[in-house]
Amino acid sequence: MRTRRSWRRAGASKLESASVFGLCFALVLVGCQPRSEAPPGKGAKGVSAASTDREGADGSHARAPEPEVPREETEPVRVGRLGDLEPAVFVVRGAKAGGRLVFLHGMCGHGLGYAQSFQHAAAKKGTLLAPQADVPCGAFGAKWSMDVKALDQRIVAAFERLGDSGPIEDICVIGMSQGATRAAALARNYPERYTRLVSMGAPTEVKVAGLERLRAAVMMVGSRERKDLMLGSERALKRAGVPTTSIIIPDADHAAMGPHPEQTMDTVLDWLWENARPGK
Repeated sequence: MRTRRSWRRAGASKLESASVFGLCFALVLVGCQPRSEAPPGKGAKGVSAASTDREGADGSHARAPEPEVPREETEPVRVGRLGDLEPAVFVVRGAKAGGRLVFLHGMCGHGLGYAQSFQHAAAKKGTLLAPQADVPCGAFGAKWSMDVKALDQRIVAAFERLGDSGPIEDICVIGMSQGATRAAALARNYPERYTRLVSMGAPTEVKVAGLERLRAAVMMVGSRERKDLMLGSERALKRAGVPTTSIIIPDADHAAMGPHPEQTMDTVLDWLWENARPGK
């Protein structure tokens, strides 16, 4: 028979294993919301999933139509790490003749899970880069330093490494939480390179100064977050002449992509491409 001490040791070992598993699972949830068991665009019983909410700065509230996802676009998309770059850069290789997109994760986050969560929507528009932040934070995550110039250089170098020829311009930059502040900073400091902005869960209203040349912008928050910062940013950008809308991430807390990130981001990216002002 086991002694009481051996039972305690066994229990402690199980608890430690459960804690490690719980930590890993929580990191996965933060980086990438669990996918529905049903195909994209369908609920568990074959009914269309909830459409993305869209709320205007004037207080109006409407449903954005749920996009149809063609069968061929539900096939696997290649997502992986780009070479041996440090910090790591993850890439979704999309349409060869498409555009350029960049996703910046939030504080102590990880870029890979976010990139995977909307890989098909991104691939339809072009190639997505998801660089890892440059300041380690905990065992797996990282946060962004204030060195926006170095971040821009990393992004340009990554696109060039992918064989992108010509000037690296007209990038759609997407930022979540702390990443939203760096996304706006990139667009402000390098307006010819970063021409479309998606600000998700930004901690403050977006400062419009320097963003007047944006071709289009989308402000976003989770449905369970405060909405005033998002709507204030939308109003300010519209006053500056930037085509802008606000879109709510359904059933989402801060830094989460919601239960249907593919549909949500499909709506966001389609709006940006359809409403963007002409480039130079």
